[in-house]
Amino acid sequence: MRLRNITSWLFGLSLVLALGNGARADIAYGYAQQTISNVTITPATGAITPSGPAITTTTDSYTFNGSGASNSDPTDAPQAGTGTLPPQNTFTRTILGNPPVAGPFLTRGDVLISGLGTANSSGAGVSESFLNGGAGAATGTSALTASLTFTPTATGALTINYTYANDIYVATTGGGTATASYNFDFTIKNNATGLVVFQYGTSPLSSNTNTTLSAPPPAGEVIRTGTDSVITSTLIGGTSYSLIFTNKTSTSVAISAIPEPGQLAMSTAAGVFAVVFGAVRRYRRGGK
Repeated sequence: MRLRNITSWLFGLSLVLALGNGARADIAYGYAQQTISNVTITPATGAITPSGPAITTTTDSYTFNGSGASNSDPTDAPQAGTGTLPPQNTFTRTILGNPPVAGPFLTRGDVLISGLGTANSSGAGVSESFLNGGAGAATGTSALTASLTFTPTATGALTINYTYANDIYVATTGGGTATASYNFDFTIKNNATGLVVFQYGTSPLSSNTNTTLSAPPPAGEVIRTGTDSVITSTLIGGTSYSLIFTNKTSTSVAISAIPEPGQLAMSTAAGVFAVVFGAVRRYRRGGK
């Protein structure tokens, strides 16, 4: 009788523990935001003559479990996303907490170019993806491009100044994974030859505005703000060039499949019960 009571007690305990483990909800969260503003171009010698207004494009998109949507516009693509979304052009985190532990499913991308050609010009992009609970995968992206054709009137280099403000954060628990990134770069092309004569991506300063974080392991949050100044290579007077700026953000999160709580509980309890039952049988066969 005592053995039977012990067996029943152990089985009940294993069932309770299994139910508790099965109720766990994993999370995966990624956030990337970057704003480039107050871009100014100063000739080191001579002057530059624009060949027309800047050409701009903005795009954003999202996916959830393999399906999604994308939007585009010259300066302000409609926000792309699913779930409970914030107002368009919200360039801050909308799922809070460190790490976030509750909230609706959300993935989005949003982008904006404003004040082009003025001292207050800026380009901003944000991506944010959050999974809370069941298995799945989601992504968010934003991208903008601004291109200006110009001709230097004298041979020399250009000095490009800009202000940056960016924030990147990833967090996961259990079986979740998350990656977030932002990138800002610019190139100068010779329009006659099509060759790139200057690439910002090779500059040591690019570490301020080109960053990727992944979790696991826990990577936390990185916030960077400041002003950079970049001197280009020497440009030939009277030659037509294109100056192309790009700014991109992206997030990607996933949670691997796990057994349903009821299935996990019963399988765990059954395993424990099998061990206990085997021990009881051996005990009885031993005549004890």
